[in-house]
Amino acid sequence: MKHTLVYIATLCLLLTACQQEELPQGAQALGYLSLPAVEVEAGDVQLISTRAAEDTDDLIVALTDASGKTTEYDFSETISCQPGTYDLEIYTENYETANDNARKYYYKHEEKVVITEGNETKVGSISIKMINFGVEFQLPEGFEDWFPTYAFTVNGKTLTDGQTAYFDYSSDAKIEYTLTATNTDGEPPFSKEGSNADACWEGKAIAAGTIYVITYDWETQSLEVE
Repeated sequence: MKHTLVYIATLCLLLTACQQEELPQGAQALGYLSLPAVEVEAGDVQLISTRAAEDTDDLIVALTDASGKTTEYDFSETISCQPGTYDLEIYTENYETANDNARKYYYKHEEKVVITEGNETKVGSISIKMINFGVEFQLPEGFEDWFPTYAFTVNGKTLTDGQTAYFDYSSDAKIEYTLTATNTDGEPPFSKEGSNADACWEGKAIAAGTIYVITYDWETQSLEVE
């Protein structure tokens, strides 16, 4: 009986040891990616309405392994992931969406990121750039007192005072816009057209990461870009 009990106890210990060795890859096998210094770049601060550098809530971190498999994570300063060698990308979910009317941001790390089990891999300062451009419409003070009815369109999109429309960037991108307005006397509406080929655009090339502000100039009675 004693030998039987010893045998059973020994068998239990062996089974327990085997079970411990055969645990699936889980928390014990994870490494950690640290992103302590990520900021969203404002772009051309003279023309763009800035986005807070700490505004990273809608960013996605994508890790692509050697096989081409991509795993996405909601942005966090520390991300738990399987050990391996990865390509690192950070972007907003809409960055590949054609003509999405919102700012798009994208970043790809130049070097491979190596994650090892139980260790933290820290990536240095990252600045994520806006990859599309925008056009904002602004009316001068008192305009609506004289012209209560107006319509402003840019590249087919209609804007009201203070609104911004976003467009995908390309090397041949164009900006074309029209303002029509009717005065308080109900006279026939006037119409003003403009584009990035106008003289007021001289020295201002269309570039990603920029918001161009279009307004009506009382003095010249024309549309100007600031």
